[in-house]
Amino acid sequence: MTDFNISKINDEEIRSYWVSEANNDSIFVAIDLLKAMKIRALQINFQNFNSEVFGRPKDLKQQFIIEGSLDGKKWNVIADYSKNERDMPHAYIELKKTAEARFVRYKHVYCHNKYLAISEFRVFGNGNEAKPATPNNFKVARQKDRRNTNLTWDAVKDATGYVIYWGIAKDKLNLSALIYNKPNYELRALTTDQKYYYQVEAFNENGISVKSEILSTE
Repeated sequence: MTDFNISKINDEEIRSYWVSEANNDSIFVAIDLLKAMKIRALQINFQNFNSEVFGRPKDLKQQFIIEGSLDGKKWNVIADYSKNERDMPHAYIELKKTAEARFVRYKHVYCHNKYLAISEFRVFGNGNEAKPATPNNFKVARQKDRRNTNLTWDAVKDATGYVIYWGIAKDKLNLSALIYNKPNYELRALTTDQKYYYQVEAFNENGISVKSEILSTE
């Protein structure tokens, strides 16, 4: 892989990553969430790009500061790990107090490698607007090949995606699949002689809808 541009820092692909041209405390990365959000947790997944560190030395560490801003001008510290002395290659930080911000900024302080490399800079929380509605017109139809079932429903306005659930009983919908953007799903993971139950919900940055009614196929 030779594409290490900044878009790789939040593409939800752990195998791709952004690589900085240097490793010093002047580096920062800012993300625009487009709207003010309630931030509850953060995660930074560091990568060992062209690392010259071998084994696991005791002084291995990553140091950084995370800041938030509502206007992109005035910044407040959300998490301060500038004096961190632990190895945190996949740093997950739950905030003790929810932070309100539209912009989130990673400010680099130190890491062992020659180059700073990050595969994911993730922000967890909720928006301040309405959750999506429950998907309407949910239908299921088992195919002639009984290992497969077609699940269909109407698109939900402002939904980022959907989660479908299925299982062998109404209280055992233990399997799931996440789908972004468009509705409908061809489920190809069933046992031919088993009855199944299904349910769907919509989600966006503001939360999760009420789940649909539970349907079944023989």
